[in-house]
Amino acid sequence: MQKIGLIAATSALALVLGACGSGEEASNQAAANEMNAVMADGSNPFADAELQMNERMMAAVGTDVGDNWARKMIEHHQGAIQMSEIVLQQNPTADVAEVARMTIEKQRKEIEDIRKLLKDGAPNQQSAELYRPAMTDMHQKMMVATGADVSETFMRKMLEHHRGGVAMSDVALQNGVTGALRQQVEKTRSDQQKDAKMIEAMLRGESMTHAQESEAKPAEEARAEPAAEKARPAAQPTRAAPKAPPAKTTPPARPTPPTEPKADSTCTPEHREMGHC
Repeated sequence: MQKIGLIAATSALALVLGACGSGEEASNQAAANEMNAVMADGSNPFADAELQMNERMMAAVGTDVGDNWARKMIEHHQGAIQMSEIVLQQNPTADVAEVARMTIEKQRKEIEDIRKLLKDGAPNQQSAELYRPAMTDMHQKMMVATGADVSETFMRKMLEHHRGGVAMSDVALQNGVTGALRQQVEKTRSDQQKDAKMIEAMLRGESMTHAQESEAKPAEEARAEPAAEKARPAAQPTRAAPKAPPAKTTPPARPTPPTEPKADSTCTPEHREMGHC
């Protein structure tokens, strides 16, 4: 299967080289040599799936910017499913196998949701070209991404795959996609961003479970904070305590003059002089 993909890729590149002028010939030849080297690398079981995904995405053309995103994203997700099925055949680590199974389930469900939003009409190649830079950048980064083993290689390729999905969604959002399709673009972008962050954490050495918990925690905290604010009773305005009436002050009592002791009529003059009376 990989040998067939190599022949197809080489033939396609030869046609491109024949159609281009001499000014682009050198850069195209360098790209062809790099592609042949990647395809010849037996340690990369994903190369053929990556090439097929890129070809299908480039060929998918819709009626406008939004329809182009939908048709290209279907092929983007289909590529992730195909690569996940491949890694499951390569004896990956338990965490990578779980990521692959989760990817297959999620991407199949989202493909069904996106298909419901497809439009009928004449293809619009001009709006399709808006996505070419993001798709080309994603494809080039995926093709050269590699790791110490097949599990790490898969994760590094899927990291660039998810980042590419975010970039394509940004193109759609920046070019006026509206309505139900815009909601789908925003959801897809959010999911791709979460998956990219989970893989980044796994590449740092975290388990899949811990990586998922780390990713879910900020979102839960963000949801809990408004709820806590809502539950908190509103502060009641404090009323100033009524002023106490001024205390009545009583004038100080006037001192009473000392009273002279009354003379005792029975006291004789001699005794009064001696102080006995």
